[in-house]
Amino acid sequence: MKEKDFTFDRRRFLQASAMAAGAFAIAPLPTACTTVSTKEVNRSDFGGVKMGAITYSYRSLPGGAGNTLLYVLGSGIGSIELMGDVAESYAGRPAAPQFGPATRPTPGQVLTREQQAERDAMMAARQKYNEDVLAWRLSVPMAKYEELAKIYKMAGIDIHIIKLEPNMNMTDAELEYVFKVCTAVGAMGVTVELNLPLAERVQPFAAKYGKYVIFHNHQQFSQENFEGYDVYLKYENARFNFDMGHYYGSTGKDPREIVEKYHDRIAAIHVKDKTGPGPDGDGKLRSPYYENRMWGQGETPLKEFLLFIQSNAGKPGWPVHCDIELEYAIPENSNAVAETARCVEWARNVLVK
Repeated sequence: MKEKDFTFDRRRFLQASAMAAGAFAIAPLPTACTTVSTKEVNRSDFGGVKMGAITYSYRSLPGGAGNTLLYVLGSGIGSIELMGDVAESYAGRPAAPQFGPATRPTPGQVLTREQQAERDAMMAARQKYNEDVLAWRLSVPMAKYEELAKIYKMAGIDIHIIKLEPNMNMTDAELEYVFKVCTAVGAMGVTVELNLPLAERVQPFAAKYGKYVIFHNHQQFSQENFEGYDVYLKYENARFNFDMGHYYGSTGKDPREIVEKYHDRIAAIHVKDKTGPGPDGDGKLRSPYYENRMWGQGETPLKEFLLFIQSNAGKPGWPVHCDIELEYAIPENSNAVAETARCVEWARNVLVK
């Protein structure tokens, strides 16, 4: 589906979605999109656990808002953490300049005049692009983002988080833009990597728009000087995007402990299966930064974790959004849509009695 064909024609859109998703499916998984009914396509609320995905999972496939929506439908899910580039490209963000490989001087090497001119031109183009993006962000109407959310909602897809990351280099006006976009697409907040100074900087903007700044972890919990989530709790609009796979893989500890402690501040959870940091078959210690595995083939207590979330679903302050982040190697003759659908089906088999 081309961006220019991305319209509100519900019947035409859903028919195209069904055909595209069927073409993506490698195996006849029950989660594949095989009907024009959004109720059938997007039934991924399993006993109170909302199985969704971060659209980063589809990074190996052609991008664009239309393509991404078809991937989501083909995976059989109904809620997403939307990558910011998908939303911004739909709204008309300037295209990034394309360059070949840059000449990197070795220590002591002096670039030729031509090589230096090439590097200077590349740097100038990148600077101009950054300026163009900033100018665009401060002038783009929110109508395109609202339109995008309407199309996704019409297809039965909820954008519960957007990963349009604020950063310390942004101007106040640009930070304002981030939360305007978050509001326009109907998300609860924006995700960003753990960054305490940023939490303080963006707190007024999050509070102004009634949104959350949702901090995502990698292997920080394995670091001796990491203070955990506690230092973020003083910021009312700070929430956590707890990556239970990264947590287990880097520490070997049960991720249920973190959810138990911080459940009322966790907005969503990234779910994956990994090996832990323990010794390998030769008795040697594996790298603390684990390996990604197909669901059910790693060491993460994935089944127990999902059942734990389900057992607490409905209680005040407990998270229910569990988003697939597809990071394991995609098997030959498969693709990201089929593998995301495989994860959905795995979760269904665990959670649906």
